[in-house]
Amino acid sequence: MPESPESIGNTIQQAHAIGQSIWFDYISRNLIDSGELKRLVESGVRGVTSNPAIFQSAISGSGDYDASLVSYGAGGSDDASVFELIAIDDVRDAADVLRPVYDGSNRSDGFVSIEVNPLLADRTDETIAEARRLYASIDRPNVMIKVPGTPEGVPAVRKLISEGISVNVTLLFSLSAYRTAARAYVDGLADYVEAGGDDLGGISSVASFFVSRVDTSADGALAEVNGGDEIVGKIGIANARLAYAEFRELISTAQWQELAVRGALPQRPLWASTGVKNPDYSDVLYMNELMGADTVNTAPPATLDAFLDHGEVSERVTVGVDDARAQIARLEELGISLDGITDELLTAGVKTFADAFEGLLGVIATRRSELSGASASSD
Repeated sequence: MPESPESIGNTIQQAHAIGQSIWFDYISRNLIDSGELKRLVESGVRGVTSNPAIFQSAISGSGDYDASLVSYGAGGSDDASVFELIAIDDVRDAADVLRPVYDGSNRSDGFVSIEVNPLLADRTDETIAEARRLYASIDRPNVMIKVPGTPEGVPAVRKLISEGISVNVTLLFSLSAYRTAARAYVDGLADYVEAGGDDLGGISSVASFFVSRVDTSADGALAEVNGGDEIVGKIGIANARLAYAEFRELISTAQWQELAVRGALPQRPLWASTGVKNPDYSDVLYMNELMGADTVNTAPPATLDAFLDHGEVSERVTVGVDDARAQIARLEELGISLDGITDELLTAGVKTFADAFEGLLGVIATRRSELSGASASSD
């Protein structure tokens, strides 16, 4: 008989025993060079996600990138080009640390995600071109290119999958957006086969479904109406549970089964935005409640620490699906549109990512100027 999750190592390893991969929502040069990422992988972490805000924090918070800022900027490269070279270094090296996970999981895990320029969120062809270039430059099989699940991003997802490039579809808030992302993956795989592709198992995807931001918005709307106290703090998880139910339904279809027989891997739901924003809620709320087979949860450092300390592992994402539907119906009864909330969150999410990217370039420009001044004064 298989061991029960509780008898296996730490909570990260226990989660994996029931089918959930824990990824780390952070990257930095120090994380890699210090050996900390290797230690996390040894403890059971099975992937890494990054975004411009994470890189901004890493670059502004230390001198670890100073030598790269000087060397990559020596030829007059602009700030965006310098950042890209730095990001490629970190992602490539992190992918090398995670390569044993990738190889040992039959290429289904061990990925590092890097985002295309978020300023391209409404430009399909440019997103495709940048994703191709990043993937080729990093030159590692266990890299996922993050593409937003916007109306313009979804066609890029299908095209990239058809070319054998693994994709992390990000900024998914609604069930309709999840369905569209899932369809883009399946259609992309079908296109790949039709074009003569013969290694479906070398293509992976995750659908990054955001959770805590939904609760923050729904709770704010509920505070403005009479009634609804019973669903405060429940809508984000309810929404995610329904997305997971859609996932299980999709992988039971005849079309998916045909692809699976050929070696295709399912596009796993990835629970994103799982750091708890409301201090009244448990700091492991979105870790504990969304445990389930064929899922990923990417946790920022504080959330991962909390999960290791007092997380609880059991199959939860399939529990209370009818209750989840009732909770969302109650929200609508109170005159609050979940679709309205998720539409606003997508718009805000695109802007937040774009603002973070521009802020990152500002940090790089400032630091390059400081380093140039220091060099000049020492001459």
